[in-house]
Amino acid sequence: MKPLKKPRLRGHLHQAAFFVTLGAGSLLIAKSTSPISFAASVIYVLGLLFLFGVSAVYHIPHWEPQPRAFLKRVDHTAIFILIASTFTPLCLLALPVARGDQLLIIIWSAASLGLIQSFFWVKAPKWVTSILYVVMGWLALPYLGEFKDTLGSAQLLLIVAGGVVYTVGAVFYAMKKPNFVPGVFGYHELFHLFTIVGALFHFIVIYSLVR
Repeated sequence: MKPLKKPRLRGHLHQAAFFVTLGAGSLLIAKSTSPISFAASVIYVLGLLFLFGVSAVYHIPHWEPQPRAFLKRVDHTAIFILIASTFTPLCLLALPVARGDQLLIIIWSAASLGLIQSFFWVKAPKWVTSILYVVMGWLALPYLGEFKDTLGSAQLLLIVAGGVVYTVGAVFYAMKKPNFVPGVFGYHELFHLFTIVGALFHFIVIYSLVR
């Protein structure tokens, strides 16, 4: 069987992001001075590394059909894990305890449902998974008032901007376009780029919260 043709940059953006996260994530964890902030930072950094690492491993090599099918499942679960792990420090460090715990349970429950969908409905249309990602990412909207009470305007703006960037990336992924440079940089690479930018915005906020 011939390997699937894919743009030359497929997976390489996330590969670079993985190594950047190793360094930046280490700084974040080292900055933690309390058990809560340490645990939140570790969960968050592991979520980032899992997403970028799995994406690179899945997208860069040319896999045989069986391992490719398995890695595809894992790759799709990684986005749900990233969303939940990103919410973890925000819930634990930027919300009142009761409300933070409540949102944390909701987010990780949604992530668990996403994991089930990824493994048992592998051939779900891209628009279905895109909607799931977006809905899960905006589950924090009812808690916006509490976030306003503890975050500065710049932090809040970055959180919202990160969510918007992720959402726009998901739209490109669902539409399967645009393909700027066919064979080199297509809609999927654009989606990966937007996940990196969104993750960067949220990393800045979380780094400012960790004490």
